[in-house]
Amino acid sequence: MRKLATYIATMLAALTATAQEVEVMTLNLTDGGTSINPVICDSTLYFASDKKNDITINYYNQYGERFYQLYQVNLRKGKVHGKAKSLMLRSNRPYNQTAIAFDADKVMHVTQNTQDKSEETIEGAPFAIYDYTSTTDKSDGVPSDVKMRFANTGYPTYSRDGKLMIFVSDIAGGQGQTDLYYCEKINGEWSEPQNMGSNINTSGQETTPFIHPSGKIFFASNGRTDSKKLDIYYTTRTENGFTDPVRYALKVNGNQNDYGFCCSDDEEWGYFTSNRHGTDKIYFYRQKFPAFEEEHELQEENYCYTFFEESAENYDPEQFGFKWTISDGHKYNGLEVDHCFDGPGDYTIELSVLDKTSGEELFTIAQYEMELTKPEQVNIHVPENIKAGQLVTFVADDKNITKFTPKTYYWDFGNGTKGRGEKGSVTFSKKGTYRVKCGTVAAENSSLKLCTWTYVTVE
Repeated sequence: MRKLATYIATMLAALTATAQEVEVMTLNLTDGGTSINPVICDSTLYFASDKKNDITINYYNQYGERFYQLYQVNLRKGKVHGKAKSLMLRSNRPYNQTAIAFDADKVMHVTQNTQDKSEETIEGAPFAIYDYTSTTDKSDGVPSDVKMRFANTGYPTYSRDGKLMIFVSDIAGGQGQTDLYYCEKINGEWSEPQNMGSNINTSGQETTPFIHPSGKIFFASNGRTDSKKLDIYYTTRTENGFTDPVRYALKVNGNQNDYGFCCSDDEEWGYFTSNRHGTDKIYFYRQKFPAFEEEHELQEENYCYTFFEESAENYDPEQFGFKWTISDGHKYNGLEVDHCFDGPGDYTIELSVLDKTSGEELFTIAQYEMELTKPEQVNIHVPENIKAGQLVTFVADDKNITKFTPKTYYWDFGNGTKGRGEKGSVTFSKKGTYRVKCGTVAAENSSLKLCTWTYVTVE
């Protein structure tokens, strides 16, 4: 397949890695050649490379380009540890193997082409998805259950619960050059592929999807208005379909092609492919989450009070009455009254004694000033009815922050998952009570910080 193969070869790009919040480094995973499409599984990084093999046999396509082969390298604390090794998948055969994926049962799925024209379901489609039982399987693999006739198919990704699969195809009738499709597993069988829709797919390329455990679906696209190069976006699935894509806020998107993204469960570190320095390479990134020395419990904005004056109890209630006058225009009769202010501000509270017979105001027995201020905090908007296994989104705002301008927000959901940005999405796998916190750092001075927390109940 020249179409997808060309996309693979041209699919990468940029990032300067100067952001204080993100550490980015280029990886030299192979001696020579390009490296693309990283995938993490069981403390191992898998990827494809067209490096020259150590032995004498090398296979080339009709354009004189070496075929991609699959490699693996160990990870320690998220970082590459040791030397990359070729996978034992009949290495150096005349097949182009450009990507690998693992489903919920750890079955391996490889995007590759073959010279075999006997499979009617992939006739005319040099690239297809093949299944292998393990990384040591030396067979050619068997075609995946998910097929698109007379079209190139590849780059599958599987949800952690095994119920959702997303992949790439250039089948006729799509939105653009390559589109994202999805299948659902129902009664142990994959449903017919469905296009993810026009709000996801464009007239350009959508490719290399990655389903994160949080429910976010990352992918690369070059058909959106904010960039003509491949950039990384994410969407989430709801009852009404897939949400409009958001360009990933982390500075892993540059002015060239960026794709093949994957990250840890807490989104604190990950890998992606870029050609920002001329050739396709895999990059490692790690978010630098700031430490918050002080954390404050979220306070409700409640401006309701009960007014009572103890000295007024000395007056004979048969002869005297009382009137409260509040500078926001409200007046109340009675010894004890309730009042809710509209919001923060400076108010004057006055209590007068009345002649109960005539109603005449006799004199003032109490007067004081009251200053109401908003609690200085990151406001955390908590979703209603949080249920285990369902994606929920928390929202932060700065309307109560007066001392500085927030640069970004950092989330810790109390279940080992972290996030960043105004919105934080998470899926709680178990019922229980979780301590969710959100902190921010000043844009003017990184030493100024504020962190708020609250308990949430997951049913």
